[in-house]
Amino acid sequence: MSYPMVESARQNKLLAGVPLSHYARMSEHLKPVDLTAGQVIYEAGESLEFVYFPTTCTTSLVSHTTDGDSSELAMTGRDGMVGVALVLGSGSMNHRVVVQCAGQAFRMPADAFLMEMTRCRELQQLVLCYVQILITQMSQSIVCIGHHSVSERLSYWLLFNRDALDSDQLKVTHEMIANMLGVRRESVTQALGKLQSAGLVASGRGKINILDRDGLTDCVCECFSLVSSETQRLYERAGRTPEACFESDEACLQPVGQDHDLLHKYQDAYDFAPVGFVSLDRQGRVVHTNLAGAIMLDIQRSQHKLSPFQAFMKPSDQAAFLTYHQEVFSGRCRRYCEVTLCATDHRSEMVVRIDATLDEMGEECRLVMIDVTEDKKQMAQELARERQQQEWLARQPFMLWFKDQDGHLISANSSLIEDWRHFAQDASLEKVDLQSMPVNFRGQNLQSSHSSSDELRSGAFKPS
Repeated sequence: MSYPMVESARQNKLLAGVPLSHYARMSEHLKPVDLTAGQVIYEAGESLEFVYFPTTCTTSLVSHTTDGDSSELAMTGRDGMVGVALVLGSGSMNHRVVVQCAGQAFRMPADAFLMEMTRCRELQQLVLCYVQILITQMSQSIVCIGHHSVSERLSYWLLFNRDALDSDQLKVTHEMIANMLGVRRESVTQALGKLQSAGLVASGRGKINILDRDGLTDCVCECFSLVSSETQRLYERAGRTPEACFESDEACLQPVGQDHDLLHKYQDAYDFAPVGFVSLDRQGRVVHTNLAGAIMLDIQRSQHKLSPFQAFMKPSDQAAFLTYHQEVFSGRCRRYCEVTLCATDHRSEMVVRIDATLDEMGEECRLVMIDVTEDKKQMAQELARERQQQEWLARQPFMLWFKDQDGHLISANSSLIEDWRHFAQDASLEKVDLQSMPVNFRGQNLQSSHSSSDELRSGAFKPS
């Protein structure tokens, strides 16, 4: 079973800083996208339909002149997001956003992001802090361009991308770096040659390997440490250090007491359980569900509250479920129910087993749904094989019967049932070895009420 709550999205520091109780809701809107180097995500003035949270890629905010020259204003990796203009109340970007190093990001619709900003205080604080981080980058880039060498600026660029990707190998061309730094390609090649001679990097076709990060920090300008320390300080002020964002989900939560901590643990167990939990009101409408339940129903939890649960199942099962639902609310239910959920655009038809109980107040019916589709398929295949064997037995000219350990007749084929006396009196019958017969007769249940176990012997006979 796949889950909408994709754990790799938590590699992004902004998403990692959001409490799980909010992230579980947000994850319904997060979709992974693969971005390629040089891909333009947004052009200047283009409406923002989505925001992006990089996890294994980096992007650049680039300004262009009328002559076609370009210069990088700021970089974004897994510590930030693309689309901060929405945070500031604008619906479009002022500059082009280009992918530097290829990788994955998680995309969220702009309207969903704005809604989550109002619902989650932690997300709001984190994105506002990131806006200030971008301002710091942009202001410092002005100083860096005017006062630092190409080699120092290149070291800054390499270190930022290395830390953002958490990888010592960067898939990037000299041409792309030159466009970002606003210098000639030959200047980048010359600066890389010096770093390579010092044993700090290894440059190849379309990739750069960082061999000595600590040595590279000795060659970088002070802009790198200034931006890094400011990023650290701002995240700490928001109550989330960048390092803490990558700790376990339990550590990221900030409990205010034992009861609060326990509540979060139960909430997490409910949200991310591998079975579906769905609560219905007395009218059979969906009140809330966990992630697995939302996947089974193929819904977004925020958009299907109070939807009739029966609407998700085949019409032939609706009456049976309604009876079951009423039994649960009456307090007399001691059984489970199986229904078939209709196929959707994202999954095929699904058979689920439902166990239910009432909540403490007796106002909600709490369902536990388990996918038994594969079990049902295997059972149907077994029954089909049994029917095939039974049909084959019914057409055979020999007599076949089975007795239990006490000598009682438990099954027989139709040849024996219909005319066993005639065959039994025929002296020309010979015994047949069951082991040599071409069909496995185990599990057959061809019971007969027409024959007596005292008059029959277990075995098989056929005409000689």
